[in-house]
Amino acid sequence: MSACVIPLKPGVKLGRLSGIKSLPPFPAVAARLLGLINDDNSGFREVSRLLMTDTALSSQVLRLANSAMFGFRQEVSTILKALCLVGTNRVRDIVVTVSLKNYMNHRDNVPLRDCWRHSLASALWAEMLSQYCKLDKPLSYTAGILHDLGRIALIMLLPEDYASFLEATSGSEVDPRERERELFDYDHCQIGQYLAKVWNFQPALGDVIAHHHDDVTPATPRYQALVRASCTAASMSGFHTVGPPRKWEPEMIAALLPDAGKGAPPPLDHLMERVLAELNLIECGLLQF
Repeated sequence: MSACVIPLKPGVKLGRLSGIKSLPPFPAVAARLLGLINDDNSGFREVSRLLMTDTALSSQVLRLANSAMFGFRQEVSTILKALCLVGTNRVRDIVVTVSLKNYMNHRDNVPLRDCWRHSLASALWAEMLSQYCKLDKPLSYTAGILHDLGRIALIMLLPEDYASFLEATSGSEVDPRERERELFDYDHCQIGQYLAKVWNFQPALGDVIAHHHDDVTPATPRYQALVRASCTAASMSGFHTVGPPRKWEPEMIAALLPDAGKGAPPPLDHLMERVLAELNLIECGLLQF
């Protein structure tokens, strides 16, 4: 079902969510890196200098680069070496992943933990499916991991109320976004769109965040359709956040994917195994933080 997304602007009355203005901004280095790596003229040294302005973040990136996730035989001792070995786009994936985990700081908050795992699984699905849809892999990963930004904000702002909402919808067929609007004045897509604008995310990311639950039609933008499919695949893989658990229905995922012409269809059962394995490697690498 499609829903009208209210174009919230800075300064608009947010009702119960007025505290959103007190949320910390998305990490500055990560936000700047999102734009910098999209610039074909940016070089390794420029990206390295930017990362080194945040000592804690660059240290975490190096620890993850040295984890079993990559399995390098030689130690990755500098950001520049990491960029040379895995490339700027993969480093961006690491930075956004680490930054989102740091931002959420979920610890003992079960809804935030579940939302984090759903976001990570969605990102991995989007990255793997992007090659079959002929879409940019790094942008697909980034859109996947940030698509539920509004839900993260709702959980952080109203943890007890949102936990009650999740419990009430766990066995219900009610539209979760309608219920969010009833309880919190706005749904998580609208809040995510607001934050994407305030934090100056590129328009393509903002559109995905705002519309990732809309019906998929032939006119649906391709990245939006990809993330809708990836979000569905993540939920069906056991990483759902809202509502009852979903059974594995690969034909439903395939129907949501943007048309890629005569290319081979994605081997969804095999990709699910890869997503589970890679998610485990990433989480093990992040445990040290």
